[in-house]
Amino acid sequence: MARKRKTVVGAAITLAVAALLLLSHASVYASPEELAQIRQAIKDKGAKWHADETSVSLLTWKEKKLRLGASENEDFLAQIFSSPETAPIPDVTAPVPSIDWRNVGGVNYVSPVKNQGSCGSCWAFAVTAALEAQVMLDTGGTTVDLSEQTLVSCSGTGSCSGGSPASASNYVRDVGLPLESCFGYTATNNLCSNACPDWQQDTYSIIGWHNAATTSITAEAIKNAVYTYGPVIATMYVYNDFFSYRSGVYSYATGAYAGAHAVLVVGYDDTLQAFVVKNSWGTGWGAAGYFMIAYSEVAGTSRFGYSGIAYDGYGDNPPPDPQPIPCTYSLSSSGATVRATGGSGSFVVYAQGSCPDTPLTAVSSASWVRITSVAGGSGSTAISYTVDPNTGPARSATIETASLTYRINQQQVNTNKGRKK
Repeated sequence: MARKRKTVVGAAITLAVAALLLLSHASVYASPEELAQIRQAIKDKGAKWHADETSVSLLTWKEKKLRLGASENEDFLAQIFSSPETAPIPDVTAPVPSIDWRNVGGVNYVSPVKNQGSCGSCWAFAVTAALEAQVMLDTGGTTVDLSEQTLVSCSGTGSCSGGSPASASNYVRDVGLPLESCFGYTATNNLCSNACPDWQQDTYSIIGWHNAATTSITAEAIKNAVYTYGPVIATMYVYNDFFSYRSGVYSYATGAYAGAHAVLVVGYDDTLQAFVVKNSWGTGWGAAGYFMIAYSEVAGTSRFGYSGIAYDGYGDNPPPDPQPIPCTYSLSSSGATVRATGGSGSFVVYAQGSCPDTPLTAVSSASWVRITSVAGGSGSTAISYTVDPNTGPARSATIETASLTYRINQQQVNTNKGRKK
């Protein structure tokens, strides 16, 4: 009887274990219902991003959390604000409306997207990516691949259980990082002794670093730091919907808190009111590993950039001046149609990029169109004109300004006016 009872109990345990294994296996895949809920929440909140299955959304909740780099304490990385390295970043009085360090003047200053795998080393990847960007800024865009594993295994500033970008930034200032080929990434804590011999003799380092703001972080402070110094490290809070991000401008829609995360801000766009950000989850997530996040998330649920770090330059070289953005002009309108009786009108010429300070001029192609005013300021110039009455057939003329053409069409005299039927 005892042997039979043991057999029954053993079979029950086996079935229970099998059921747990099946449940665990099923939980690897994000359910269509969950994705539908996220999409509905995006629609309900009027958010401007698209959710889909990604290489990360298909993971278990435990595996998802391993793609982050903080403990359950949401303020784990806030120690950055107490760093003694804080120094003001000069305000840019008229920053360009958009910049993307992947393409400034036709040159890419951002290293390729990498994958941290099942190791909470986002802090190491963000710091390494920022250092790589500084090297590329100094060398005219020459790609460099540095060792994240050195930070994980040798720096003492973190591990696969999380780490501090501030402490890691001190390390890349004081010691530096060797090439990836010296100590390849293993997504484990590994041993520093496995790095190549005497690696400290050949490293890449930074001059120093600043907090992206001396008080609380704002979208303007992050923009200013990105424009002034290049790509900036930022931390954020991640929620479950973020794992399903595919494209668009992310803003929190729904889902439980997962943990704190460190990323690299490589640009911004005032038109879209969003930052351009490099992640460390491989190219199977997001827009080939990148995402855009709304300025509003700085003060929003994600608290994007609740800490931010800007690097002062690579090695003994100060950061280069931001590359000039090519000057472009555009018109508020391509032209106007004026009645035969004549009249007046105006249009605006918008300037973007590194345009000269010399005022614009406007030239009319016809004597019956007269320029009355050319007034500029803050990147735009308003041009006003008058049109004389027309005594003949329909006619047209142009106003040339900034190598652009504004066309004026004037209607003909109404010869049927006053006739009896």
